[in-house]
Amino acid sequence: MCRHFLATLVVVLFMVSCGRPSPFRDKLYETMQTSLSWRNDTTGIWETAGWWNSANVLTATIRYAAVTGDTDVLPVIQDVYEKARRYRVGVDSTGTPRYCTNFINDYYDDEGWWALAWIEASKLTGEKKYLDMAEVIFDDMTTGWSEECGGGIFWKKNPLHYKNSIANNLFSLTAIRLYKATQNPSYLDWFKKNVAWYMQTGMINTDIYQIEDGTGKDCTPNRDAHYTYNQGVAIAVLTEMYLVTNDNSYLELAGKIADATITNRLVTDEGILREMKPAIEHSNDGVQFKGIFIRHLAFLYEVTKNPAYKDFIIKNAESILSKDYDPASKSFGCYWYGPFHRVSSAANACALECVIEAYSLTKQF
Repeated sequence: MCRHFLATLVVVLFMVSCGRPSPFRDKLYETMQTSLSWRNDTTGIWETAGWWNSANVLTATIRYAAVTGDTDVLPVIQDVYEKARRYRVGVDSTGTPRYCTNFINDYYDDEGWWALAWIEASKLTGEKKYLDMAEVIFDDMTTGWSEECGGGIFWKKNPLHYKNSIANNLFSLTAIRLYKATQNPSYLDWFKKNVAWYMQTGMINTDIYQIEDGTGKDCTPNRDAHYTYNQGVAIAVLTEMYLVTNDNSYLELAGKIADATITNRLVTDEGILREMKPAIEHSNDGVQFKGIFIRHLAFLYEVTKNPAYKDFIIKNAESILSKDYDPASKSFGCYWYGPFHRVSSAANACALECVIEAYSLTKQF
C-alpha cells in the first residue's frame, strides 16, 4: 500500500507544476512507460534495440529520472546492471555460446556508450558500483590505442580495425567524465592526449564544419559521410575541452559544428533534424543517432545559453509530438518530421531524448 502511494505521488508531482505546465509532460511520461514495458526481464536490455542502442535507451531513462524526479525507474537501472553485465552475443565456430562480460565486447564504441551510461547512473544514484564499472570498461578501451595514424583508438578489435570519429570521441568523452567523477589525473591525461591527436586527423572538416566518419587505410579522412551522432559527440568533447582549458577556440568550433548541423547540413527545409538519407534513420544503428545529437546540443546550450539551440530542441520536440507519435503503440518513431514509421524501443528512446530536453527547458515549478 505504501509503495503504491509513493509511486502515485511521484506521478502526481511530475504531472503538476505551479506555473503553466510544459506541453511535453504527458507524452513524455506515457512514452517512457512504453519504453519500460519493452525491456526483456531475462537479458535486462530492451527488445527491438541492439546492444549499443540499449546503452543509449538506458541513458535516456537515467536522464528522464534526473529531469522529472521520477524515482520509479531506479530499479530498472539496477536490473540492467545485474542482468546485462553477462550478455550472450552469439556462438563461436564450434557452436559454443559467446558472452560479453562487464559490458565489454569487440567494439570500442559500444563500450564507450555503456561506460557513459554508468557514469550517469552513478551521478543520479550515488552508487559507486556504477562508476567502478565505467572505470573497468574504460580500462579495456585503452587497449585500443596505437601509434598507427599517429595515435587514437581503433573502432573494432579481433582484429584491430578502423580509426573513426565515434570511437575516439566516445573515448575522450568517457575519459573527461571519469576525471570529473574521480579526479584521477590519468583520465585527464588520456582526454588531452586523444583530443590533441583527433584535432590533427582532419576528421573535423572545417570547410563545412562537419565531422567525418573515419579514416582510410592511408590515414586520411573519408569524406561525405556525416551522421548526426558524430556531430553531437564531437560537440560534447570540444565543449569539455573548453571547460578544461578555458580556450574559447574549442567552444567556437563546437558552435560552428552545431550551427552547420541545425541550419543547413542535417535538417529538413522546415528545420527538423534528419540524417543524410531516410534509410539511415530507420536502420538498426541510425535509428539512434538523432537523440544523441540532441543530448549533446543540450549540453552545449547549458554552457553557452545560445537561444538558437534551445529553440531548435523545442521545435524538434514539437514536431515529434505532432508528426511522429503513434497512438496505437504509444510510442515515437524514427522520422521526427513525420510520418510515424517503425515501432521500436530504439526509435522511441531516440525521440524521447529530444522530448526530455524540451521538457527540461520548458517545465515550471
